Amino acid sequence: MATNDPNPSSTTYPGDTTTSGNTGARTTEGVRERVSEFTTQARDKASELGRKSAEAIDRNLDAAAGKLSSTAESLRMRAGAGEDKVSQLATTAADKLDATARYFRETHTRDMVSGVENLVRQNPGASLCAALAIGFLIGTAMKRDSRY
Repeated sequence: MATNDPNPSSTTYPGDTTTSGNTGARTTEGVRERVSEFTTQARDKASELGRKSAEAIDRNLDAAAGKLSSTAESLRMRAGAGEDKVSQLATTAADKLDATARYFRETHTRDMVSGVENLVRQNPGASLCAALAIGFLIGTAMKRDSRY
């Protein structure tokens, strides 16, 4: 219950350690500083985690590019120099694999993410449909895997 204290600044509340009138302002400022420090630390850690993740993805992309190049070379060897339709299709597929490998080697993860973001901004409806389709396929694949 409140008392009829003529000096309301001397009223104490649970958790107060002083009776100064500026306690609330100092407490609020202290909380703000702690929140600001915590936010800065969280931002720094998230930034470092993102950088490390991007580096790991870049390393994996280099490995994937190597596999794509070797697959393209294998396709070319099997297709030979024939003029038939199958040889032409195999050569075209090998060229596409080489182009993808070159893209993986020459493009950093940040640039890829930026490209995807731009594509989604330009085509939000198609992007949503693609995301739903990919999610459905992943869900179906995971459901099948869980049966075994």
